[in-house]
Amino acid sequence: MKNKFLLSFWQWTLLLTLLLCTVFATETLVQNEHQYARSLQFRHEIASAGQLRALIESELNIPLYLTLGLTAHIQANNGKISETEMQMLLPELAHQARHIRNIGVAPDNRLSYLYPLKGNEQAIGLYYPDLTEQWPEIAAIIAQREARLVGPIDLIQGGTAFIYRIPVYLGADNYWGIVSTVVDIGSVWNMLETQTAEQEVQVAIRNLSELGHGGTVFYGDRSLFYDDSLLLSISLRGALWQMAVRSVAKPRDNSGEIRLAAYSASLLLLTLLTWLLISRQHLRNSVSAHQQSKLYLRNMMDNVTDAIITTTQDGIIEQVNLSCYPMFGYSANTLPGMHWSELLAEPHRLDELYSATSSAKTEYETQGRRRDDSPFPMAVNRSHIRLQQQTKQLLVLRDLSDRHQTEQLKQQFISTVSHELRTPLTSINGVLGLAVSGALGELSGSQLRMLQLAQTNCQQLTALVNDLLNVERIASGTLSVQLRAVELQPLISHCLEQVRLLHPGIKLQLNCPPELQSVVVNADAAHLQHVLQHLLGNAVKFSPAGGLVSISINRHGEQVRIQVEDEGEGVAEHFVPQLFSRFSQADSSDTRTHAGTGLGLAISRSLVSQMQGSMGYKPAQPHGSCFYIDLPYNATLQPQ
Repeated sequence: MKNKFLLSFWQWTLLLTLLLCTVFATETLVQNEHQYARSLQFRHEIASAGQLRALIESELNIPLYLTLGLTAHIQANNGKISETEMQMLLPELAHQARHIRNIGVAPDNRLSYLYPLKGNEQAIGLYYPDLTEQWPEIAAIIAQREARLVGPIDLIQGGTAFIYRIPVYLGADNYWGIVSTVVDIGSVWNMLETQTAEQEVQVAIRNLSELGHGGTVFYGDRSLFYDDSLLLSISLRGALWQMAVRSVAKPRDNSGEIRLAAYSASLLLLTLLTWLLISRQHLRNSVSAHQQSKLYLRNMMDNVTDAIITTTQDGIIEQVNLSCYPMFGYSANTLPGMHWSELLAEPHRLDELYSATSSAKTEYETQGRRRDDSPFPMAVNRSHIRLQQQTKQLLVLRDLSDRHQTEQLKQQFISTVSHELRTPLTSINGVLGLAVSGALGELSGSQLRMLQLAQTNCQQLTALVNDLLNVERIASGTLSVQLRAVELQPLISHCLEQVRLLHPGIKLQLNCPPELQSVVVNADAAHLQHVLQHLLGNAVKFSPAGGLVSISINRHGEQVRIQVEDEGEGVAEHFVPQLFSRFSQADSSDTRTHAGTGLGLAISRSLVSQMQGSMGYKPAQPHGSCFYIDLPYNATLQPQ
C-alpha cells in the first residue's frame, strides 16, 4: 500500500536539485572567499615587496655612486693621485654609506690604497691577475668598461661581501686600473631581516643571467622561487637580481564558518521545505480522506431507515438523511432551515421532550406529524455533538407505526389465546382436583401418581396463562393495583411458610432487625405476595440440595429494602442487562435443567414499579444471587 506521507518523484527531484544548488553555491562562496583572502595577501606582498626593493636599491646604489664619484676624481686628475690624497678622500667616501666595508684603489690592477686598513692588511698589494678564480670576471669587467656588482665573494682578509668594481680609463683606450668598493653583506642582510619581520613576509634573492635564467640563491629560502610567491626584479647598476616575496601569515580561512553557516541555513530551509511538502501532501490526503469519509458517512446515513437530523442549538435543521423525507412526506431539500419541532404533532410539548431526552441513551415516544398533518407514533433519541468547534444537536427519529401494529397484534393474540385457554384449564384443574381427592372412588397408587402429575402440569399451564394475562394487562394498563398499609414481616413470614411446605429440603431464613419488625409499607398485599413468592421460588429452584435461602428486611436510605439471597451459581454477567426483559432466560435451550417462561421477573418489576418501588439484582457473596425490592419508607404509616 502506498505510503500516504511519501513525497512524489518531482518533489524529491526538487529537494535534490535545491541540495545540489546549495552545495554549489556554498563551495563557490568558499572559493571566492579564498580568492579574496589571497588577493588581500597578494596586495600586502606587493606593498611589502615594493618597500623592500626600494630599500635594497637605495642601500646598494649609494656605494656604487660613491665609487663612481671616486672614479671621476681619478679621471679628472688624469690618474695622478697621491697617498696623502687617498688617505683623506677614502675615509670621507666610506663614511657616506653605512654598508661600505672598505674602498680600494688598484692602479695597474694592484691594490695600492685601501680604507680602512685595519683588518684588511692582507689585501694591500694584492695583484688581481693572481686571483685565479676572480680574475676572469675582473678581466671581463675591464674589457667591457662597465661597473659590476659581484658577489657574494669570499674575501682574502676573511668574510663574505659584495664588491662594486669599476674599471678606470684615461681617455678612450688608456686603462688605468680598478676602483673597488666592498659592501658588508651581513649589514645588508640584518637590515633586510628587520624589515621583513616588520612586514611579516619572507624574502629570497638570487642572481639572474642575461637571458633571465635563475642563478644562485644567496639570500633566503630557495623554495620561494618555486611556489606562488611574488617575483620581481631589483634594479641595480651592474647586477641582475630577482627577489621572491611571500607573506608569513597564511591567508584568512573562513571556509569552515562559511560552510557551517551556509549548510546549517540550507539544512534548515530544506527541512522546512520538506516539512511543508509533507504537510501539503498530508493535507491533500486528509482532505481526500475527509471527503471519502464524508461520502461514506453520507451513504451510511442515507441507507438508514431511521430519520437522522442535525440542528443548531436553537433547533434549526441543518442536515437530514434521505430517509427523513419519505417518513414525513416532504420533498428533497425542503427540511433544512425549518425548526425541527414542526415535525412533532405536539410542538408545544418540546420542553417536556427535551427534559425526557436529557440523557443520550433515553428514547422518548411521542407523536410525529407528516406534511399532510397525519400523526404517527415516533421514537426520539437526542444527543449533542461537536462539529467545527460548534455544538450541534443530533436527532434520531424512528417511525413506530409498524412496531405498534405488531405489538397490538401480539397483545390481541396473547389475550385471545390466554382467555381461550383459561376456561378449559380451569375445568380440567377442577376435575383433576376432585379425582385426586377421591371423589371418583379409591385410586391405585399408580393412578394417583398419574393424576397428580397431570394436576401439577395443569397448574403450571394455568400459571403460565395467568402470567400471559398479567403481561397483557400491564401492557394495556388495565392491571389494577390497590395500595394500602401492609405490615411487612407477617406477609413475608406467610410466604416463607408456603415455600417451606412445598420445599422441605431447603433451609429458609428471615433476617429482620428489631426496629423493623413492625415496619409498614404502602403496597398491594396480593401483588407483593405474588412477587415475593416468585423470588423465593426462583431462589429455591436454583439452590443446591440443602442450601440456604435467606430473606432480609433493611433500611436503605429513604427506602425499605427486601433482599432474597440464595447459594446457587448466580446469574452470568453477560445476561444481567436482559434479566428483567420479557421471555428472557439465561438458558433458553431445549436441554435446560430449569423450566420457566422468562416472564416472572418482568411481571414482578412492573408490579413493584406500580407500587412506587424498584427492583434490582446484584451478585451475592461469596456466590449466588441477590434480588432486592425497594419500597418507599413512610414514617406516617409506622405504629407509634
